[in-house]
Amino acid sequence: MSGIFLTGTDTDAGKTIATLLLTHAFLQQGVDVYPYKPVQSGAEEREGKLIAPDAEIYQLLPELKDQELSTYLYKMASSPHLAAEQEGAVIPIEKLIANIKEKAVDQEMLLVEGAGGLYVPLNRQGYCIIDLIEELKFPVVIVARASLGTINHTMLTVEALKNRGRHVTGIILSSTVPEDEVIEQDNRQMIEQLTGVPIIGTIPFIQNISSYLADEASRSAITENWRIKQLQEVEVRGYETTI
Repeated sequence: MSGIFLTGTDTDAGKTIATLLLTHAFLQQGVDVYPYKPVQSGAEEREGKLIAPDAEIYQLLPELKDQELSTYLYKMASSPHLAAEQEGAVIPIEKLIANIKEKAVDQEMLLVEGAGGLYVPLNRQGYCIIDLIEELKFPVVIVARASLGTINHTMLTVEALKNRGRHVTGIILSSTVPEDEVIEQDNRQMIEQLTGVPIIGTIPFIQNISSYLADEASRSAITENWRIKQLQEVEVRGYETTI
């Protein structure tokens, strides 16, 4: 049993695509892996049922078709605490943590995708994604944009996690917009140098990337040089499965 928490430096940094690709890469290594988006705001109602758009991306993998990959869904595309309030609800933190732990017990590897960045609040009392990470004690993979400005955002995210005593096991850089390759290459170099955290993978800019990644060969082309073995060797220290 092992788990990794994927957080972003910001909203739309590329976490969902990174989670999909990590899941694909682990499956290629024969790992029993399960991606999970516990909280989804911006859910879509179809035929009277709420659908999690991020979890639908995971289901591009045939192994995950028709599986429930998200639990707490809210319609408003906003911070989760506000989206829940708009529906007269409150995200149940203790149940949320229990759900994640239960899934981690059942899987060889659980990939938990957060909502936005570290300080996205889950309730009005100020319980944020970083507090959830601290309680779960999972190692963290940071997903960051590859473009201009990412050095600062990534440094701040790494420092915040280290200040909470969390182990950052790797960074994935996602090209969410077209960018000069010289800038992206220098960003990769400087982030590794300044943080001491390895870049375990990169995602190139691709128009309509969700459609592109529906093809297994396309997913493999992106992840073939990712440093997956480094993540497979991560052990969750201090994590207790007391539920």
